[in-house]
Amino acid sequence: GCARGNAMRAWTLKCSAVVALCAAGLAACGGGEDDLAIQRSEGGVPAPALRMTSVVPMAQVHLQPTDLDFPNPERGFYRFASDPSKITATSLLYVAQEGQRLVYTPGDLSAYRTRNLPANYLTKLETGFANLRKQGLKAVLRFAYNYPETESEYLNAQDATLSRVKSHIQQLQPVLQRNADVIAVVQGGFIGAWGEWHTSSNNLTTPARKAAVRDALLQALPSQRLLHLRYPADLAQWYPTTATLAQALSATPPPAARIGLHNDCFLASSDDVGTYFAETTAESQTLRSYAQQASAVTGAGGETCAPPEPAQARMTCADILREGAQYHMSYLNRDYYEGFFAQWQAGGCMAEVSRRLGYRLELQTVAHGSTAAPGGTLAWSVALSNQGWARPLNPRSLALVLVNAQGQAITLPLAGTDLRQATPGETQQWSGEVALPAALASGSYQVHLAAPDAAAALAGNAIYALRFANADNVVTGVQWQPVQGRLALGSTLTVQ
Repeated sequence: GCARGNAMRAWTLKCSAVVALCAAGLAACGGGEDDLAIQRSEGGVPAPALRMTSVVPMAQVHLQPTDLDFPNPERGFYRFASDPSKITATSLLYVAQEGQRLVYTPGDLSAYRTRNLPANYLTKLETGFANLRKQGLKAVLRFAYNYPETESEYLNAQDATLSRVKSHIQQLQPVLQRNADVIAVVQGGFIGAWGEWHTSSNNLTTPARKAAVRDALLQALPSQRLLHLRYPADLAQWYPTTATLAQALSATPPPAARIGLHNDCFLASSDDVGTYFAETTAESQTLRSYAQQASAVTGAGGETCAPPEPAQARMTCADILREGAQYHMSYLNRDYYEGFFAQWQAGGCMAEVSRRLGYRLELQTVAHGSTAAPGGTLAWSVALSNQGWARPLNPRSLALVLVNAQGQAITLPLAGTDLRQATPGETQQWSGEVALPAALASGSYQVHLAAPDAAAALAGNAIYALRFANADNVVTGVQWQPVQGRLALGSTLTVQ
């Protein structure tokens, strides 16, 4: 009774009033729930107005996960590099060759404790970041006035006065702003031995002076770049209530949503060698709970270290798999400390640790309209799960890419798909409509899905594209395109 005539018009009116009845009617006509996918609102994307004048068939792609371990931007094990001013065009090629995309770059300011940073140092920093860009890498960046060779030398480590620190950060601000595209995260630095916010020769570890350095760094960084600091007690004092995801995703996130933690003695003792030091065990546990809640939004990273009392270290696979997830670890030093890595290798979990650090996004389904008109709209929906330990650190969104018979590509950014919404262990769904160019030529287009870098300078660089954790399928045509940095879905769109 839904084929034509008065019955069809009456059915349409009823459907306009009651979406559930509409779904039932579509099912009776050979449609179904998939035809109404566009009516939903997922991930904060407003649902388009209900239109029943025509129903565009949806191409449905079901994808399978993979256990393959592969590098991805802004996550994973990092390698220890030199001062960023010393990075050459080829000095870090081995990092990508060995399967990593992050380097830790400690800026050495030891020669400038009592004077301004010279112009030639700032120029060399620019060159170093340009060389990072050439090699497809991003930096975990920290500036410090000393780097003791051994843990017994740190007591005599020298830093700078607060006024000097603030002037140096102000000098660095333009460099940091211009090169934020290849900076994954900035660690606090500047204060004390190794820039780890302890053992300061200039008494920079008072609450007021720590706060002054914090504020100077937040001012120097773009609002969408995270600052990771050393001690959870500082964050808990400043921001007793941890930030929400909505705050982090906003255009101007508050300080609590911009500051995370780096733990440089992760798993190494009962309080991670002072990271969670407190007067009582209960207070230490409160700090741990705070760090777990905060890192759910801001991520975390760092390194293990030599355990002062080996019996206290938590070195088993069960330990790293449990606490890596609890503390939302995004990045970890692969060059230190080998004792932990040996245990993880022996326990058989090293590959899993490598896969789960940071985000790991598995597409489940992708759907899009199978036909469209130039200047019209294209319905789409995406469902994916995050099998990593953390959200992506920085903004990054999805895009549909239409590829014509000549291989030319049209990129269609999908609004509202910031991948930081992907909560570890959960499924994230989005749907909506995207406008097609009015001048789009008629014909058949292969449809790909991409997650390019958010920075304009890197958006077209496949090395910086996020790769989904999905298996290729020769039958359906699903295939990762490494040269283009996008996933062919094996589906087509007809524009007419």
